[in-house]
Amino acid sequence: MKSRYFIGVVLISLALGACSFFSKKEDTNFVARVNNHYLSFEELESHLSSKLTSEDSAVAARRYIQNWATDKLLLDRAKLNLPNDQQNDFRELSMKYEEQLFKKAYKDALIERELNNQIDSVDVNIYYESNKANFKLNEDLVQIRYLQLDKKMKSLKDIKRQFLRFSPEDMLSLQEKSLEFKSLSLNDSIWVRVSDVVQEFKENKGVELDKSELLKTQNFIEIESENDHFYIVIKSTLKRNEEAPLSYVRPTIEQILLNRKKINISKNIEKEITKDATKNNEFEVY
Repeated sequence: MKSRYFIGVVLISLALGACSFFSKKEDTNFVARVNNHYLSFEELESHLSSKLTSEDSAVAARRYIQNWATDKLLLDRAKLNLPNDQQNDFRELSMKYEEQLFKKAYKDALIERELNNQIDSVDVNIYYESNKANFKLNEDLVQIRYLQLDKKMKSLKDIKRQFLRFSPEDMLSLQEKSLEFKSLSLNDSIWVRVSDVVQEFKENKGVELDKSELLKTQNFIEIESENDHFYIVIKSTLKRNEEAPLSYVRPTIEQILLNRKKINISKNIEKEITKDATKNNEFEVY
């Protein structure tokens, strides 16, 4: 919070500038007035950063007071000049919006209390099998593994052999050597977007990949840059408009099922509220 000293500087500065909207009350808790609206010290202080110098504070305070005054003047002019019917419509809309905010906040709190965020894998599988036709890819996917090695690294041939053969023992051996590599990704069971792979190599590794090569299943790509050697294996590919794999769309399905849970809980809340109100004579139909 700014000190009263800074506010005092502001007041003197603005008074010298003959600003007419200051409060004429003796109450020093106010720094400005527009008709029946009063701007308090506390409100002004809350909008001034404690990191500002006294000079900057004065400028910031002057700007805030001016904006505050303009806002209040516009509001008063609107209430004075807009047709009563239009003003009543606005008040009704405002009331409805306020009611919606209250109801939503309360219902969301009740839903959060009742909601179990865990989604059963069985439910996910059932939903996927029942809606496969709706899960078509709108982009190319690939399962890929790669290694980035220094060109001066020893045993490149042995590493390449392990990387291509990729038995469980080979994978374990490569993982144990991971600190010797510049970067690596050996989990080729995950589906990723081809566009993301291209972008990753271009932006973070300085290598331009041929997209067509990435779309060849069981393809091995070997690239040399100025300092590095890259080994890339394309395990599998899926093209645009093909059926999306469950592992790729699982997060989407889980969110769909979670939203269903929320809707069901919401409906139950509404039923219970009405039921309890009827029981307690809070709700009657005449």
